[in-house]
Amino acid sequence: MEKYLYLTEVEWADTWINGGEVPISLASRYLSEKREGTLTPDENLIYDSPVDITKIGGGGLFKFGDNFSCPNITIKNLEVNGEKIPDIISAQHTREDGLILSFSNKLCSTIAEKLKKKACVKINNIEKLKKKLDKQLGCKGIMDNCEYTKSHQRSHFLKSYKDEWQQEYRIFWKSKNEKMLKIPAGTAVLVMIYD
Repeated sequence: MEKYLYLTEVEWADTWINGGEVPISLASRYLSEKREGTLTPDENLIYDSPVDITKIGGGGLFKFGDNFSCPNITIKNLEVNGEKIPDIISAQHTREDGLILSFSNKLCSTIAEKLKKKACVKINNIEKLKKKLDKQLGCKGIMDNCEYTKSHQRSHFLKSYKDEWQQEYRIFWKSKNEKMLKIPAGTAVLVMIYD
């Protein structure tokens, strides 16, 4: 399965083509107040609830601060201004960090421009690459396409519709330490960025 990796510098392609070490960053590194390029305000947010709790009562009843984290939210038999709120059982609103590698399913100059990247490599076999990285990290990562939503729900693989242009495919590892990992020679080939 082929995937594309957009790179900030052209010379970084050499490691993916000829082998070498690359840094693997924590998801929180891409957290920002502003949505721009690879940065998003909802990176590493896990928000799993049937209703957006922050909107209950017109948005004034529950307010989450920037560092609010609760892995088990249950609200039953709540009525606000005469309106019955659906029961919320074991919802969560947390920040979960871990290592990520983000790729794209699409080769496109618009994606490269929006990400502010100068080069792109095509990963020949993403499954084979993941197995090599899993072994180095000592844990199995999860890899999948990102999905996009207009709802409040978020996870490592469920992002805002505002990021849909990225056509992202990512690998996530529940590891808390940034690492340098060895990329085998022949993992990728340099490709021209075009539409």
